[in-house]
Amino acid sequence: MKKASWTLALLLLLTLSGCGRMQNTAGGEDVLYHSDTAKEDCYLCGGKIETLEPFYWGQENIALISLNTFEVIPIEINRYDRLNRRMIEEYAGVVSFGGGKSESGGFSADIMLDYDRGYATGSLRFYEDETLDTDKVAVFLCADCLDKILPQNPDQCIGVGIIHLATKEVRIFEEFVAGFCLGDFYVDCNFMEDPGRNSRWLDLLVFYCPERYGNNG
Repeated sequence: MKKASWTLALLLLLTLSGCGRMQNTAGGEDVLYHSDTAKEDCYLCGGKIETLEPFYWGQENIALISLNTFEVIPIEINRYDRLNRRMIEEYAGVVSFGGGKSESGGFSADIMLDYDRGYATGSLRFYEDETLDTDKVAVFLCADCLDKILPQNPDQCIGVGIIHLATKEVRIFEEFVAGFCLGDFYVDCNFMEDPGRNSRWLDLLVFYCPERYGNNG
């Protein structure tokens, strides 16, 4: 009897300790995510993400982010002075190329930036980050942030999204979503596929488009 009790307790512990696993609510309508990460250790509400690429946080810019590793690749449509960290609001006269590959090799991006017209275009290629792993995400986020960011059907998402560098708001790329707004940015995304090479990528077009007229409502 004692051995059976220990076995039951072990099975219960393994069931409850799975980070990122979905749990149905009593009504069966919404899905809640579980995480053992405390709020003070959360990369978003706890602020730990600001230790990664510290120069960029607080800027009116966005970045590509792996939800599996929390690596970021900034998309610098708005230029900033590295000394005083203020936005450079003057004519640049050039376009620039950015992007790169995440250190873990989960994804890579090639980005062209047109500072003067306020847009960026490029492509995002998937490797390990083609799949969103909710258990890996839960290592970095508390339960509240998981429920806020992850959709009800994570199978339609990839493991990469966009994060606003000023607000830390995150939007994950989804298979059937062709575009979305994040703050004053509009992100157009188009999934592409090469069946012959068994590869997929995402074409991106990002506009910085703040409201043209004041909203007094």
